[in-house]
Amino acid sequence: MRPTAGFRRNGIKRDRMFTKSTISAWIIRKIRIMNPYSSRIFRNLYKAFIRVASISRLRKKTPGDMDIQIHPADHCNLCCKSCSAFSSLVEDCPADTEDIKRDLARLSKLAGGIIGSLTISGGEPLLHPQLPEIIEYARICFPKSKLKIITNGILLEEVSEKFWFSCKNNDVIISLTHYPIKINIENIVKLAEMHCVKLVFQDDTDIREKTMHFDPLDPSGKQNASESYKLCYMANRCFVLENGKLFTCPTIAHIGHFNRFFNQNLKVSDRDYVDIYKAECINEALTFFSKPMPFCRYCNKQDRVFGLAWEISKRELSEWM
Repeated sequence: MRPTAGFRRNGIKRDRMFTKSTISAWIIRKIRIMNPYSSRIFRNLYKAFIRVASISRLRKKTPGDMDIQIHPADHCNLCCKSCSAFSSLVEDCPADTEDIKRDLARLSKLAGGIIGSLTISGGEPLLHPQLPEIIEYARICFPKSKLKIITNGILLEEVSEKFWFSCKNNDVIISLTHYPIKINIENIVKLAEMHCVKLVFQDDTDIREKTMHFDPLDPSGKQNASESYKLCYMANRCFVLENGKLFTCPTIAHIGHFNRFFNQNLKVSDRDYVDIYKAECINEALTFFSKPMPFCRYCNKQDRVFGLAWEISKRELSEWM
């Protein structure tokens, strides 16, 4: 991989490597450098880019294209407004480790152990007490895939040596989202370097302040599902594996948290996911996800807003509608 120029953030200067291999990610990064999220130029450029990228939404992916997410903990220690996984609405609820391992083993069997990448996210994955064990098993299931943990970094100064050892031994990339909160970024970088673990910044928060986006839901379900699917940056790209089911985005996977908290009824049917224990091969799932899901009718992508100042959630319905 080709290194980019060094960057400086909070007084830290270090060489940075390209960690996003796709041309689309490179384009988005360049747009972010040139224009802040809140600018009209960025919004127009991004809308145009999403339109162009939507052409590939309906293209059937290969196993090597797949980025699979697992969420060991749906809850979080940072209560973000409008969280797409609804983590701000969730109480302490770490997933059962054996269930995660069983799902990973089944997915590995379906995919022949080959997917593009496996991302351990959430929620905040570092809240799971058996995360090192999950990391070890994920690498066994997918020996050649990129393995990444997305974290807000709050717990990185407190994690055990076992965690760092597991990350190093299993070639795990720690992807740190730098929120506008008080954490010692310089010390976290030093810890990663000391343990020989690669650390990068999620969402290019090395070059810009973390912002929010507002993706409104339409509880009436009257949106054009096909249009919402084509305008969704997660559709047919960012898959979530949870409880034996494979979803095309975290919104569908976790809408139950939203429904329970606000007494809503956004319905998920068996046509919105693939049951990995009923599927006979990964090709079946890839064909399934190359078309809109019925749930897409609840997503109002036309009124999506980027570049909002990051805030703590007040757990109000208006944050998602």
